[in-house]
Amino acid sequence: MYANRDLPITASHSENVHADAEDLRFLLKAANLSQRAAAKYLNVDERTMRSWCAGDGKPPAPVLRALEFRAAYPASLMRMIESNERTISAIQDGRITGIGDGSGTETKRNLMAELEKLQMRNEEHRAMLRLDQAFHRRQEAMLGMNEQWLPRGSGLPLEDSLNEFDAAEEEFRAAQAECDRIAKDIRAGKR
Repeated sequence: MYANRDLPITASHSENVHADAEDLRFLLKAANLSQRAAAKYLNVDERTMRSWCAGDGKPPAPVLRALEFRAAYPASLMRMIESNERTISAIQDGRITGIGDGSGTETKRNLMAELEKLQMRNEEHRAMLRLDQAFHRRQEAMLGMNEQWLPRGSGLPLEDSLNEFDAAEEEFRAAQAECDRIAKDIRAGKR
């Protein structure tokens, strides 16, 4: 216990813990993770995660780094998609009129090839983003069902939980099939 509770270090510590809780909640939102899912992802107790999010205690730096990494992947895919969309729009609107040093016909072919390449990249990025989101939805659904098994729950998952898992599994399989189709095209040299 501190001898003098008005020491600046005490105030600074509570402000840092509050800032850490805000950072943690921001990272959870950016990573599209609930507190429960984050606890499972990080292999920490759910009560500990709730405590950190409430500002009661400071999450270790590796926890924040792991969540930063988890949040960065979908965010970087979205940035690439948005950047490609701006370039696609500029080509289609005529704001980008030439790529390469060739003749008018060659320049037009280069523009069309670049447009097609950007559209395929965005299709690939969107497919990866859908797969990532579907994977995490399926994980959440599985965690929801697991909570209902013994010894924590009544022993059997509820119908709603089973339906959510089935829907999440179907979404995941569709996203996986799309990524598999794109990978097959890449291997065949069509991309």
